[in-house]
Amino acid sequence: MSAKTLPVPPLDGTLSRFLTAAEPLVDRETLEGARREVERFASQEGPRLQTALEEFARAEDAAGRSWLSREWLDGYLTVRTPLPLTTSVGFQIAGDYGSPGVGRAAELVHRAASVHLRQVRGETPQQVDPRGNPLSMEQWECLAGGVRHPLPERDEIRRPGHAASSSGGVVNVPEIGVIHRGRLYALPIATGQLRPVPLRTVAQGLRGVLERDEPRETELPFGALSYLGSEVAAPLLERLTADAHNAAVYERITRMLFVVNLVEARAEVVKHLERSAFEVGHAWVYKPITYEVCLEDEWLAMLVEHSTVDGATILAVAGELQDVTVPDEAPLPDAPSPEALTWDIDPQLREELVAAVAGYRSEAALLGVHRVVVPRPHRAELPFRISDDAAQQLILLLAQHATYGRVRGVYEAVDMREYQAGRTECLRPVTPEAAAFVRALHEGHATEELFRAALDAHRGWVKACKSAHGVDRHMLGLAMMAERTREPSAFFGSPALAAVRHDFLSTTSIGGPDRIVRYAFAPTTPEGFGVTYTTCADSYEFCVNYRRDTSEDLEGFAHHLTTAAQTLWEFLASLRG
Repeated sequence: MSAKTLPVPPLDGTLSRFLTAAEPLVDRETLEGARREVERFASQEGPRLQTALEEFARAEDAAGRSWLSREWLDGYLTVRTPLPLTTSVGFQIAGDYGSPGVGRAAELVHRAASVHLRQVRGETPQQVDPRGNPLSMEQWECLAGGVRHPLPERDEIRRPGHAASSSGGVVNVPEIGVIHRGRLYALPIATGQLRPVPLRTVAQGLRGVLERDEPRETELPFGALSYLGSEVAAPLLERLTADAHNAAVYERITRMLFVVNLVEARAEVVKHLERSAFEVGHAWVYKPITYEVCLEDEWLAMLVEHSTVDGATILAVAGELQDVTVPDEAPLPDAPSPEALTWDIDPQLREELVAAVAGYRSEAALLGVHRVVVPRPHRAELPFRISDDAAQQLILLLAQHATYGRVRGVYEAVDMREYQAGRTECLRPVTPEAAAFVRALHEGHATEELFRAALDAHRGWVKACKSAHGVDRHMLGLAMMAERTREPSAFFGSPALAAVRHDFLSTTSIGGPDRIVRYAFAPTTPEGFGVTYTTCADSYEFCVNYRRDTSEDLEGFAHHLTTAAQTLWEFLASLRG
């Protein structure tokens, strides 16, 4: 089974949807200018760029990629700023793995090792969508370990090899990293046949880490360098690994299947989320996945480097963790003890690192997470069917309008793994129909017709995106062809396109809280918010990620999320009458 290839959408459809996306975001003059620019582009360089993209797509399809995949990866790997403040994501995950303590931590690690080692052995089951169509499995490669290696201009993905020998042994038996109190320990995690070591052996190893009772490394936790962003981290890492001992440590980190951070202090959920996502010392952030477990409360998390994996795959991984059967096995005799890994850092380099980390901490302290929970009626209470996604996006739009008196661009991620090398598409939920409904509802004269038009427009965007007929990625592909063919176009610098792409709200949802509870990531614009939304049994939860120094009126926006939900449900109730 293989995923279908990613088509190149027709040019005219994309240009039409672009104008639709721009209409509620720009003034009349800018919109008319955009229409003239679209007409000119469609009659001149646009068709030539479209043809070039179609030709490029055929070559990439044949190579097992897509016309988007390499450019998409480059977009991540060329990010020079600190990843936790830019692209990484912290996920709180669910799992009934026992009461807090070492046993629970060991069970999480054992389950994770089972899922990761299955990928190493090439035995991960083919994933399918709800209709039974095969999904691209490319993103699962990150479970085999490796790192995103920082370089001066473009980082690179380094994957380790774990291969069984013909004699029944294993070359380079996998290990994991365990972070505790800002220190890193290496712990073997596999048997000779790339199977996870028994649960009791994992527990012994974690106890071995905890029993060392080392003082907390606060000034320069082990992973501190990885938080600095590649512009700063690349030259510092090169200097660090010029030393043979440090080079060997870095190679160990590279080969680790994953890292787990053991947290001692209990905290409120939001504080855990903020610390995991943004605080120094929880991970080597260039690793694909770091797990986190609190020894004193129910907190479980996955910290994810986003360049090669998206949320839908992480959702699937969280589900696989829950499905692992943990056998009752005796511990291995003479299991290796955890090994402390340390850097040898000369005084000059240490001074530079400490200063850089202090700068990072100042920036990270500006990021926060605010939870808002709003009521959600049961479907039987509604006069007709409305998707949770459409309802949540309308609530966000209503809150925008009520807080700011206008609406700005919204990004909604759409999973595209049903396509070869698929990543995500962008749904633009601020449609002219939705904006008209919200405005009318705010003014007290909304009608069922306006509401149904808003729902239809949302469904239309969903269908367009799932059929690979979105706007944003196609525009990226056309701009890529303009660069490749050396045929620049003023169209890509138009004010209307800039307005569509300027995401005041960057939003995403992965459904209910059964596998992923909530998550945090940095806003994509200084004034805006990153919003994750979750459908619960009788409520919607919005996690609003914000900047303390520049985000516009967090308190007002959060307040109006609640009032917007009430307003929407009251309107729907009026339709029943």
